[in-house]
Amino acid sequence: MIETPAVLSIGDGIIDAVELSPGNVENFPGGAGLNLAVGLARLGLASQLVTRFGLDRYGFLIERYLREEGVRIFNAPNVDFTGVAFSRRRNGEPTYEFTPEMYRRRIAFTEDVMIAIENAASIAVNSFPFDDTSQTDALVEALSPAIGLIVVDPNPRPRLIHDMAAYRAGAERAMAKAALVKLSDEDAGLFYDGDRDAAIGRLFGLGVEALLLTHGSEGASLHTRSGLSVSVPVAAPMKPIVDTMGAGDATLATVIAFILRQGMPGNAEDWRLCLTEAMQVAAATCAHAGGGLVLPEMRLKAQG
Repeated sequence: MIETPAVLSIGDGIIDAVELSPGNVENFPGGAGLNLAVGLARLGLASQLVTRFGLDRYGFLIERYLREEGVRIFNAPNVDFTGVAFSRRRNGEPTYEFTPEMYRRRIAFTEDVMIAIENAASIAVNSFPFDDTSQTDALVEALSPAIGLIVVDPNPRPRLIHDMAAYRAGAERAMAKAALVKLSDEDAGLFYDGDRDAAIGRLFGLGVEALLLTHGSEGASLHTRSGLSVSVPVAAPMKPIVDTMGAGDATLATVIAFILRQGMPGNAEDWRLCLTEAMQVAAATCAHAGGGLVLPEMRLKAQG
């Protein structure tokens, strides 16, 4: 029997309060860490999530959702409420407002979490309070014994960050531990003034092996320290775009699953296959409300 690779995601577990139409708000369990963990589970991996949410009605909603999705939860006792991100959509693109709890988000690296980090085939950090030095110190120390693939998506959200320079510095400390880093064009703009070459050079200088860049409607590209560079366009949507939230997390989840199942691609063609699959999953995800990964219909038929 082939053992299913275990992936440990570290990041936000919150409620996305989405205004689907004026006055019509629906609550979805969300957050970058949660979306990634659920996406990995839906792709058939043994998924675990280190996060923080409250012992309140929103926290119970998140816990039930994760258990239904088959995600193992590491959530240390917490006296704070669950964070909520309220978002409105314009042409499918979200704008956010955050409750005070979002600014106090903290991750606890308990003994159980440390054991999970040491045993995971991959550890993926997706959104983290990198501008908190003590939290970054704890994360970097926790990643030190990891032998699995380390992945970092800093996912900076400007309205949550008081000091972007400090956030970037903390994120770079974590990215220096990673083999794979993901940045969106917006992230590169916040960290490196939108200079793609500067971002690539900086991260390779930190020791990153592969950099996944997402370009919104222009698709995605993959760059390796060994000199490979591959770009793919977005997939033709089978259904109209409803919501772009979660597209980046779906892309990253698909890339991680590809690497764990087939190994780190060593040539341009394999990376192209990987990115093409990721774009198909992202397109399917954008055809549904909320940030949860959605498998393309053709893949669902194949699995059935």
